[in-house]
Amino acid sequence: MMKVKPVSFSVSTRTVYKVLIVTVIFQLLFLFYHSWRWRNITVDGIPYQWRCVLRLETSAFGTDYIRVVFPEDTTTWNDEVLPVKGQDVYIAISQDQQGIMEIKGASANVPADRSDYMKAEITAVDRDSRTVQFQVGFDRYRIAPEYTDGIYDITGSDSVIASVRMKKGDGVIEGIFVNGIPLESSSTAAALQDKQGADVQGKNPKVRIVESSMVPPKEE
Repeated sequence: MMKVKPVSFSVSTRTVYKVLIVTVIFQLLFLFYHSWRWRNITVDGIPYQWRCVLRLETSAFGTDYIRVVFPEDTTTWNDEVLPVKGQDVYIAISQDQQGIMEIKGASANVPADRSDYMKAEITAVDRDSRTVQFQVGFDRYRIAPEYTDGIYDITGSDSVIASVRMKKGDGVIEGIFVNGIPLESSSTAAALQDKQGADVQGKNPKVRIVESSMVPPKEE
């Protein structure tokens, strides 16, 4: 009986190194692009405030981030032909006198009146009411792990606002504010830093210079 030798594939060390180097280069380019994009939008983007709900999650690399859920995710469809689930669309937006974002409908094309808009993906379509549910691409807010515990103190009566910058349909989240206070400031780490700062000031009180007009007259 004829024996068939198993086929073996050998990968050279040089090939492995090449693959690793190419992978690292692509990762660095990816990070550089997103960093440039974030800075570009924050510098030139139009500021908006959007009501949100926060969820603390952990990525595959163990990095803590806030999942930002925007409850205002349903709007009317402005076109004649309804979209399908997964379709990329444009959401017309504006803001009220307080700067809070207002959703003005969705369309398959950029608003003809050149009003502000944001890119989104359709997640559900209601044919009877001609409304669509959508999801935007900017739904994460990176935060240092020591500043995340403030999220557990948020109640249903609190006002949670995401500070968003929009440019050509793309958006980034600059900050999260709870009742007007940055989320990071409501953490235990921030409270400890404030306490340490107060203790230092208490040990080293500032020397105040008394003006001549405040010096009481000498008793004769």
